[in-house]
Amino acid sequence: MRIQFEIKEKLPEIIQEILHSDKWQTSVKEEISGRTTVVIRDQAYGSEATIEIYAQSIEIKTAWSKYFYRIFTANDLVWCEYNGAYRGLLEQVLLPTITPKESLLDSDVTESSLYGREHKKLREYAEDNLKLKQFRRENFNEQRNGTAAFDHPKRVYDEFIKEDYVVTPKTE
Repeated sequence: MRIQFEIKEKLPEIIQEILHSDKWQTSVKEEISGRTTVVIRDQAYGSEATIEIYAQSIEIKTAWSKYFYRIFTANDLVWCEYNGAYRGLLEQVLLPTITPKESLLDSDVTESSLYGREHKKLREYAEDNLKLKQFRRENFNEQRNGTAAFDHPKRVYDEFIKEDYVVTPKTE
């Protein structure tokens, strides 16, 4: 899934957090003509992320999941583009603070396994993703019914709850 959304933070704030956070160990690996490559490590989980910092953008690649975040400035606004699995959206421990300016559910999914390159709102993507999971459970004899918190990114799941979008488990 690929999605873009405007964020509240400014690029210098995010860079400052990346370089000086207490949440992880930071190592500057390389500084070459307008690009600084940084590795941040979470010692508790043994995970790391590689970050490339440019003048107008930051690129974050998580090591285990291979999710990709690009934070960039366009027309004096700061945007985040995420490319990865739906349930991984903003769920990594090794991320600087990224606060969507509007509800994530109103953001456009620009590319996905469900719709290809057809643009849909994340709300619709989340609903259809849930329907697909339930279909698989019903038709492939999986023992789990309904949904679990791990089926949705926490921030997206919380937005559904705020909207009183309640998924009721099937009863047999």
